[in-house]
Amino acid sequence: MTQPAPLDIFRRVLAGAARAIARDAEIEVAFASDAAATSGKVARVPSPGPSLERRLVAEARGSADALALRLRHHDAKLHAANAPADAEAAAVFDALETARVEALGARAMGGVRSNLAELTEARVRGDAIVRARSPEEVPLATAIGLIARKRMSGAEPPLPARAGLALVTEWIEGNAAAELDALALTIDDQAAFAEVSRRLLEDLDLADADDRAEKPPEPGGDDEQGEDSGDDDSEDEGDDGGASSGEMEMRGEEEADADEDQSSSDEEFDGEEGAHGDDASESLFPRQSRRNWLDEPVTDYRAFTTRHDEFIEAEELCDEEELTRLRAYLDQQMAPLQGVVTRLANRLQRRLMAQQARSWEFDQEEGLLDAARLARVIVSPAHSLSYKIEREMEFRDTVVSLLIDNSGSMRGRPISIAAISADILARTLERCGVATEILGFTTRAWKGGQSREAWLAEGRPPNPGRLNDLRHIIYKRADEPYRRARRNLGLMMREGLLKENIDGEALLWAHNRLMARPEERRILMVISDGAPVDDSTASANGGTYLEKHLRTVIGWIETRSSVELSAIGIGHDVTRYYSRALTIMDAEQLGGAMTEQLAELFDIPR
Repeated sequence: MTQPAPLDIFRRVLAGAARAIARDAEIEVAFASDAAATSGKVARVPSPGPSLERRLVAEARGSADALALRLRHHDAKLHAANAPADAEAAAVFDALETARVEALGARAMGGVRSNLAELTEARVRGDAIVRARSPEEVPLATAIGLIARKRMSGAEPPLPARAGLALVTEWIEGNAAAELDALALTIDDQAAFAEVSRRLLEDLDLADADDRAEKPPEPGGDDEQGEDSGDDDSEDEGDDGGASSGEMEMRGEEEADADEDQSSSDEEFDGEEGAHGDDASESLFPRQSRRNWLDEPVTDYRAFTTRHDEFIEAEELCDEEELTRLRAYLDQQMAPLQGVVTRLANRLQRRLMAQQARSWEFDQEEGLLDAARLARVIVSPAHSLSYKIEREMEFRDTVVSLLIDNSGSMRGRPISIAAISADILARTLERCGVATEILGFTTRAWKGGQSREAWLAEGRPPNPGRLNDLRHIIYKRADEPYRRARRNLGLMMREGLLKENIDGEALLWAHNRLMARPEERRILMVISDGAPVDDSTASANGGTYLEKHLRTVIGWIETRSSVELSAIGIGHDVTRYYSRALTIMDAEQLGGAMTEQLAELFDIPR
């Protein structure tokens, strides 16, 4: 009689233990390549492999225990009725509930406590908290969940997460210490725990008192039927999540439309306001402002009015025929450099691809068949087939924004070099799977436009601030394919486009667009030829007014923001502004030794 494989025995024992913890005889356990989503009463736990490695066994036990504790102590309908609609707040609310149900098991059973500790370490191993270098990079759901876990069960956070956790602990405990203490007192009552969790979210400015994903179900209604069914609970949670997402999307679109309608009278600078606003997902500002952290540098800089500023798509500035002609002209400028362009693109791509180190996880239950391990199956039929899966490549979760100076001083060869550089970098980065956005900045008029006229009409009040109308141009969006946007780059060759340059506000605009992106790593590269210039602003506020603001913005991004800032100087040394910069005197310098310098701008920090 054939003996069952050790892995099958372990799975049956795991299912038996989960049933005992949950007091539910219907729980099943299935192995997956990693911790997958649980469906109903089937726990999909990471497989420990045929060798039953001790650490992986503990993680699998922890996953099964977590499901069992959730089925025993968690009411999905009650949770959904109290969950906030905001995505970040909902994630924190979920993390607190997970910490509650797992703390109940950890306090009662020593073995479960050990298994859950292994599971928690496995969870944070791939979490952004272990890579965080600033408070903005720390996921609040992970951080608050770990803090609450310690308050309720006494378990210390995993070692890899402690550095990231330390970045936000003071802020979290300083704003919500009372609620964190109260969580442990309500651990046995989910409804009371949910109310304390809601107050905690309000203290952290993550949710309002009436910000709930849905209304509580009516007593005696149809929703109460099947309340004890694990499968129904799972389906309800999925439906609730869909409704919450839908409400968020509708609200985002309404806010974006409202911004567009009111842009002509809005006096506050908004990186996405103007008659040509972005879609809802990009026009909303990042969530950092809700964490009580500075969203912009502290400075006395201001604009006299933002009423006449323009944020516009490149194709809206000229007709299709002219745009095609301008792109053809840019291609003529690139023709003598075609060999240089090709070599640079290939070298840069090889350099970037080398950073995307590929590695494999072996002895998996699904994935690609591992041919190297087939021999042991033939020798010992008790062994099951072995599979392998490729680790996700960290570098791909990157977005790069190219911000190009479209000022009059760039006219001629410099703007051609800038456009060629943007073209090369956009093509190469797309081939490497890196999202790339291309932006430009200039003004709508020389020496002040309608802003200056408004200032004159008001009697020239002193210290008016910026006195020109911004023109910020979107040549290519981050999610837009290069082939669709390549023609837009020809717009830089248009006579009359290049006027003044107000760099500080342009940097903040590009920075805020980057912070609204979902990628974990954000790089902002400025292509410029030197200092900001606007005669009307300088004459009314002092010659160093714009330069002082630019230095403040650069210093704030380089020291306080998670965005990585670098610059390429076209014909001018910009290292007096940017700490990470290089200079290109001619497009031919893009080849050879310049390849290494360009690639270093994308090196993953050690």
